[in-house]
Amino acid sequence: MVLNVNTVDPFLRQRLINVTSEMVNGTGSRGIEIVDVAERANVDVATVNEFFDSRTQLIAEVQMANYFTLVEPHHLVLSRVEAALHSENQTDFWRAVEENIIMAWSTGQINEKWGILNLLHDIWSDPFSQSHFCDLLDIQFDRWIAVIESAKQLGWVDEDLDAKALTAFFWSASVGQVITAGSSSLDLSSSAARDFLLSLVRGKNHRKSTALH
Repeated sequence: MVLNVNTVDPFLRQRLINVTSEMVNGTGSRGIEIVDVAERANVDVATVNEFFDSRTQLIAEVQMANYFTLVEPHHLVLSRVEAALHSENQTDFWRAVEENIIMAWSTGQINEKWGILNLLHDIWSDPFSQSHFCDLLDIQFDRWIAVIESAKQLGWVDEDLDAKALTAFFWSASVGQVITAGSSSLDLSSSAARDFLLSLVRGKNHRKSTALH
């Protein structure tokens, strides 16, 4: 029996997102319709439509929430990177950076390799969600750019490194590498990706220092 839930309930919209998220995580987003969400949430279709203009908007918002849940560990690591810079603790800085690379490069190694791409496709399907999502991503991008510039000033990172280019390359590669996951030629392990990226970031000064020792 479907209940008529009072739509002034301030938590109902979030409950609908949570219910839909459970459905998406269980079976993917393609087959989910508004009527399915309403049934699972024990409300009528009209109630769902009061909060979301379309199925596309609902799925996009759910996938955006799923994405930020997925990357929450990266945000925590970024905070550690920033704290290490503030205290000028180079050991903690590189430890956190390495951890972030390993986590990011593991995205495409999960059983459902295309999951992250499907998630982003769903977000991009709704213009408003896409715009909001990009604004939130820019906050993270700007923080990483600032991290790289600060590390350059401390001499920890190659001074010739383009901070924006590195940030763009890393984020694009860590998501796009799902294409190569499973390839016999280009299936790069997380540790190999870490070592390669660090060799670029630390640059010639680090290589000279290592050679002297």
